Amino acid sequence: PGKGTSETKNYLPAWSHDGSRIAYTSALPDGNVEIFIMNRDGSGKRRVTNHPMGDVTPTWSPSGTQLAFVSDRTGGPQIYLVEVDGTGLRRISTESYCDRPTWSAPPLNEIAYTCRGGGGYQIMLYDFATGTSKPISDGIGSNESPAFAPNGRHVAFVSDRTGRQQVYTMHRDGTGLRQI
Repeated sequence: PGKGTSETKNYLPAWSHDGSRIAYTSALPDGNVEIFIMNRDGSGKRRVTNHPMGDVTPTWSPSGTQLAFVSDRTGGPQIYLVEVDGTGLRRISTESYCDRPTWSAPPLNEIAYTCRGGGGYQIMLYDFATGTSKPISDGIGSNESPAFAPNGRHVAFVSDRTGRQQVYTMHRDGTGLRQI
């Protein structure tokens, strides 16, 4: 892992918040797709997940000790957390078909992600303090690919609410919707 070959494909890289490491998805020669991490110079490559179903789209916790990622290990894509050493695996989403987790910056400790619902896809917000998720998009159109602002107070996302895909921002509580 680390360098792609005709048998191994590496994609969906994500920098750690301090810039010292990269998490990425690797399709192995046997077809299995797993999450790996490595140092920024390519050294210290280490496999984090190990499951026969696909594990993809890693995102780092602000502390650099955990990753959130998507796995279809329960039959459909869901959001999971894992320590960077591969321990402490747990599922945090309960909706159907979840994707694209993104972790907020401190002091807010939340994960925004996309899930199927409301006639399309909606943006959900997982709160570590309560251990629950709630929708923050308004259910109009399909809303996908959330990304937190560096301060964690706003979420950018893509929506087709006007008939074509556009980039929007909103406050992390779902208010203040703006097309940009």
